[in-house]
Amino acid sequence: MSQQLGLILQLAGMLTAQDLETSLRQATARNISLWELLIVERRIPEDKVADAFSRLLRVPRVPLESTPVESGAVKALPSRLARKHTCIPLRVVGRDLVLVMANPLDQQAVEDVQFVSGRQVRPAVASRSEILRSIEEHYPPSAAGTEAPKPAATADPLPAAEWNLETADVTEPPVGDTPAVNICHQIISDAIDLQASDIHIEPSPKEVLVRFRIDGVLRNHFQLPRWMQPALVSRIKILAKLDIAQQRLPQDGRLRIRRRKDRIDIRISTLPTQHGEKVVMRLLGSSAIPTLSDLGLSNDQSAWLDDALNQPQGLIIVTGPTGAGKSTTLYSLLERRRSPGINIVTVEDPIEYQVPGITQVQIDPKTGLTFANSLRAILRQDPDVILIGEIRDAETAEIAVQAALTGHLVLSTMHTNGSLAAIARFLDLGVRPLLLTTVTNMIVAQRLARRVCPQCPERYTPDADLLRKVRLSREGVDYVRGAGCPACGGTGYSGRVGVFELLRLTPQLKGLVLGSASELEMQPAATAAGTRFLVQDAASKVRAGMTTVEEVLRIIRIEQDDDLPGAIAALDGPP
Repeated sequence: MSQQLGLILQLAGMLTAQDLETSLRQATARNISLWELLIVERRIPEDKVADAFSRLLRVPRVPLESTPVESGAVKALPSRLARKHTCIPLRVVGRDLVLVMANPLDQQAVEDVQFVSGRQVRPAVASRSEILRSIEEHYPPSAAGTEAPKPAATADPLPAAEWNLETADVTEPPVGDTPAVNICHQIISDAIDLQASDIHIEPSPKEVLVRFRIDGVLRNHFQLPRWMQPALVSRIKILAKLDIAQQRLPQDGRLRIRRRKDRIDIRISTLPTQHGEKVVMRLLGSSAIPTLSDLGLSNDQSAWLDDALNQPQGLIIVTGPTGAGKSTTLYSLLERRRSPGINIVTVEDPIEYQVPGITQVQIDPKTGLTFANSLRAILRQDPDVILIGEIRDAETAEIAVQAALTGHLVLSTMHTNGSLAAIARFLDLGVRPLLLTTVTNMIVAQRLARRVCPQCPERYTPDADLLRKVRLSREGVDYVRGAGCPACGGTGYSGRVGVFELLRLTPQLKGLVLGSASELEMQPAATAAGTRFLVQDAASKVRAGMTTVEEVLRIIRIEQDDDLPGAIAALDGPP
């Protein structure tokens, strides 16, 4: 576009060849467009530029001061796009939209407007100042960045009563007839219906791939034409109140959906890539909080957790990698403990479930509201139970341990591979062994394994080497997998079940911690205390037909040290 603009200005006698070459070098060095350098900064006469565009490109020259702008045309385009591309919709002619532009060479602007409005653009030209004045007249400043296109009534993918989008200060209308609106809403709607946790919108040279993370694994959902990507991303940015003009830096935002009786928060992250911006949308609180039995805990494991949860003070840690279901387990524990007689306060990033009857704090590091200083304030709020979204630094670990020591029940998460590794992590963060052994009620390590689809189960014989890795044999067990059907999207899995490892600090284990014993040295003592390690709990769920050997090996890292006698207690023994 820069070359075309330079050629137009050169042909119109406003630039020499040498001026053009120098200006192109300067624009490249400053990483700005030639338009911004010449028209915005150097202020080449705008009227002459508009006249040159009209004469050489053969597009109409519109005197905006004396030409009425149709209100119906203005409603077809949000103010953010009008301001971003310095353009104003003039009138609707059939299925076309007459768009007055300061720079009719801007093909990106044409594509964005066509996608968002759902109409073919007929370019016209006016001076930049005329268009900016017209934008201020027809898009009130109070509405800038908040309004969306007002679509005409057409067939809705979802009934209006079942779908509503909310942002901080505006409620979006139901799905309309513009392609960007329809596609954006349909993607979110499909993700909710399929119980996806994340939506990935990924640009490539020829198409845009939309993928959903369902049961912890990404699945292709559909493909879109490449030309639709900019407008779709712009639509999502408008909903999340992000800067649609900023395409070179990552951005984060959020929006809230009210669908039927449910409210779903969506976290949005954009990332500049080689082929355009990738968008990932995480759906939070899209399902009800499960009970402990729904999670996949055995009766014995539930009893252990109940005992830890009903203590008046202490620390309960849930550990595992990202996506292991730690937050869901914490909320299940809160639901179990919640009652009118106690004060429960949470500090989270983000708040994943809205729970009535408890106080929830969303941290915001940009404003200085961190886990640590939030916890200090919470301790002055007379809490009985405190939920900390994650212990990730020494300061937070110290405050959490002190809170557990001074009469509060503290629940939190960590990122470690197992329950014994959580002890080492606390010690690495500077927590004294004596304090840790004094306050810890329970450490829970967990993973999420996909369940065998109940609609298409079939018997099969797993590979012997795979069975050996999880301490199973081919004898005496009917192994089950999903054959793949429409109900499970051909994957053979539907839903997930938790795999758990519960650790109680017995006097023997406390002695080992105080003596700085290694994980390897603590394994036999943990087994003697009744701990069933992750691989053992997973193997028992394979034997029960809940999941498969292949799935267990996908979610659990099998260490050579797991072959130690202390780590292979009977699969059907204590929790």
